[in-house]
Amino acid sequence: MSEAPDPTAPLWRHAGFRRLYLSTASFSLGTQIYQLAMPLLLYELTHSLQAMSSMRAVELLPNLLLAMFIGVWVDRIDRGRWARLAMAGMVALMGLQLLLLHRQGAQAVPLFLLTGFVLMTLNYLYGICRMGMIKEMLPTALLLPATSQLTVLGQVSAVLGPALAGGLLAWQLSLGLWVPMLALLLAAWLLRELVLPVRRPEAQGFWAEWFEGWRVLRANRPLWQLSWLVVLINGSAGVAELLFLFRARESLQLGPAQIGLLYGLAGAGGILGGLYTSALRQRLGLGRLLTLSLALEALCIALLGWCDSLPVLALALLGNSAAQVLGNVCVWGYRQESTDSRYIGRISGLTGSIFKLLMPLSLVLSGSLAGQLHLGWMLSACAGAHLLALLGARLSAIYRVA
Repeated sequence: MSEAPDPTAPLWRHAGFRRLYLSTASFSLGTQIYQLAMPLLLYELTHSLQAMSSMRAVELLPNLLLAMFIGVWVDRIDRGRWARLAMAGMVALMGLQLLLLHRQGAQAVPLFLLTGFVLMTLNYLYGICRMGMIKEMLPTALLLPATSQLTVLGQVSAVLGPALAGGLLAWQLSLGLWVPMLALLLAAWLLRELVLPVRRPEAQGFWAEWFEGWRVLRANRPLWQLSWLVVLINGSAGVAELLFLFRARESLQLGPAQIGLLYGLAGAGGILGGLYTSALRQRLGLGRLLTLSLALEALCIALLGWCDSLPVLALALLGNSAAQVLGNVCVWGYRQESTDSRYIGRISGLTGSIFKLLMPLSLVLSGSLAGQLHLGWMLSACAGAHLLALLGARLSAIYRVA
């Protein structure tokens, strides 16, 4: 059993967080490569936006359908052990996808969808376990700074991952799966022997604990209202990302290496956003910072829909990345701060399911309409959805959170 977190110790003095940070670095790089490689790999096999959007929608279904139940389980288990097992399972599934790529090619698209569903189920299991581990190992005052640091790490991976993915796919398609497999194995190894405080899970039944999670979430009025705003934000952002990826490939005729480089350069915005979130939150308050991030994201999405200049597009992607990170850290940080450790798995799972409610439908619908409507107008509609979410945030209880 480890000692209780020292509320006076700086973030980097916590040995558990340092170990988790290194593991997250490897995990984030591997998943960033995979998440850009997979849709581009499907495009190279099928030349179909429908296949790309279907894969992205299927990858979101586990969060939508299962995360709320996974969260109850995560509050009962050894989170460090199951985080490692989840990553090992993801590696096995990527290996199966690699085999399908070599043996069946485009004919294996249905199997890619099935394995993608299971793989992302394990990804969400890992993600909820990691949120629980952060809550267990750190005092409340360090939760938002820790979230910012891990988000910055994700953005560094967002800089390196797409650039690597584009280069790997241009060299050999299978490397887009081999490299993530190795990165996830390293991430699992780095979490070995991680010591967490001993928890006493509640003795209630599964469904009693599930309903208790809903009660705790509903009682947290700012988080409850924020969760439904994130439904709209995520639905819009997911569609915008996919539409711009398709626009870059089809309309602008950019190759995988160019797309990877463009996203890699834009990831610098996310790094800046993560580094300055804590300072901006102290200066502006969490609610005001969230509304400003939504305004910036809406502007950048509109630019992605209509600009053809690569420097302007890179700048818009940079601003969009910074705005997304600012908003995400506000949402995730407040969820961590305002939730007791006993419920963090359930609240993470429930809100995770709510957050993704609109995304599968919006992605499939956008894939179907992309051939009928102008991509610029579709991206402008996404910008409008963000402005609507901004209005909702301004009128909600979250705006008054300091």
